[in-house]
Amino acid sequence: SSKERVCDENGLGRPIRAGDVMILVRRRNAFFDAVIRALKEKGVPVAGADRLQLLQNIAVMDLVAAGRAALLPQDDLALACVLKSPLLGLSDEDLLEIAPERKGGLYEALGASENPAHKTAFARIESWRLRARADGPFRFYAHLLGAEGGRRLIQQRLGPESRDAMDEFVKLALDHEQRETPSLQAFLHELQDISIKRDMEAAGQCVRVLTVHAAKGLEGKIVLLPDTCSTPGSRFDPKIFELGDEFFGRSL
Repeated sequence: SSKERVCDENGLGRPIRAGDVMILVRRRNAFFDAVIRALKEKGVPVAGADRLQLLQNIAVMDLVAAGRAALLPQDDLALACVLKSPLLGLSDEDLLEIAPERKGGLYEALGASENPAHKTAFARIESWRLRARADGPFRFYAHLLGAEGGRRLIQQRLGPESRDAMDEFVKLALDHEQRETPSLQAFLHELQDISIKRDMEAAGQCVRVLTVHAAKGLEGKIVLLPDTCSTPGSRFDPKIFELGDEFFGRSL
């Protein structure tokens, strides 16, 4: 509300901006992700997660599976993963229609299916195979997410918070092309579960959501602590408990 105000550096009142708000949580867990998702769904500018475990993000898992299926469609596990991903959108029922009792690999069974959805998925993977031979990782994924609408499909199913992970993944692909001879295979081979840490002090006019530990040294005019009501887990209990004389007296 425009009536809610904070003081600026000169002590004068001004309307609250998104950058004035800092939300601190104890751990990066499902609640942490839910806070960021809710802010984005309401259209509130938010800086996203302060730290990303990139390969543990499901959107990135789907992109990696798409690259591996393009390079080696005979990899049944990678192919099954990408078939069920938002990029191709098949269901468990689709896989049960073609996978059991197949004579060869899953890719051959997919290509032999007369189901229109299966034919569309097969044609899409065939186009990925051609691009994987000609394009480096950045061009491959930029086309997959852009011209083919992959970004929109992933966000529709996984939510707006998946955007940050996709952006960081594409940055890694671009960095690979600038350092090495462009190769999708080499890029996927060198991928590690890296943790991307963001500078929350340079987040601009965005709400910052981060852990209490990561907030050391940062300041905010409005600090929210939304998950302070739950009791600590058992991992905080001492390893040794001291038993008083009363306990031993009752035991005897």
